[in-house]
Amino acid sequence: MTDSTIKHIATVFPIDAKALEPDPKFRRRRSIIREFSLNTSTHGIPGIARSQNIHNRIFWIVSTLIFTGIMLFFIVESMKAYFNYPTQTSVSFIVERSQAFPAVSICNFSPIRFDNFIEPFLNFTKSRNLTYTNDTSTISIELVPYITEFVQNLLNDSEPVTSYFFPLNSMLISCLYNGQRCQANDFIPFFSSSFGRCYTFNAKMKLNQSSVRSTTDFGDVSVGMIAMIHDNTELPLIEVAGIQLEPG
Repeated sequence: MTDSTIKHIATVFPIDAKALEPDPKFRRRRSIIREFSLNTSTHGIPGIARSQNIHNRIFWIVSTLIFTGIMLFFIVESMKAYFNYPTQTSVSFIVERSQAFPAVSICNFSPIRFDNFIEPFLNFTKSRNLTYTNDTSTISIELVPYITEFVQNLLNDSEPVTSYFFPLNSMLISCLYNGQRCQANDFIPFFSSSFGRCYTFNAKMKLNQSSVRSTTDFGDVSVGMIAMIHDNTELPLIEVAGIQLEPG
């Protein structure tokens, strides 16, 4: 409202002209709001403040309200998603070709069957005048070095020695592979200088061994088994890498 308008109204109507003047505090507040609206970085509000006609002002007000509502919608959705703590788990199935099953070698910890061995061995030592005992329950330490000589004598005479070693069925009570029972032909026998006749399951090579290797280690009379897991084409060095399985 201009000063001339105020004076004209005061002339027509007998009222104090100062009463028609706007409140200075109101003018100051309005000026602050207008200054803020023109200089704020918020898009839309400066357009409302600079509008020269009602149509432009309505356009800017409606546009500002619409985009403010869209902004508030996405803010609320983001907060809801955050406080719901959603997790995403990706599960993928990879079908790989079957892996080769390793070879398993087993031996009896005692290299010979005492019940089958002691009587022929004592007969051999008697024939060589090495002993005169008839005790078949034990063997003296003095006779242990002659075991190798006894076995070598059997081989030279082409006599079978397999009866003095433990057969597979005496060591293996049950065997299942892929839900099916193992057969005797699934095992390949081989000789160990420490543990006698041993057997390998799932080996890819056959050992044609016609002689027994000699050693100063005469094995053990303890009970139990020696087992080793190795590659299918690997010669089982069970004396070095074998694991003792004790009964009980």
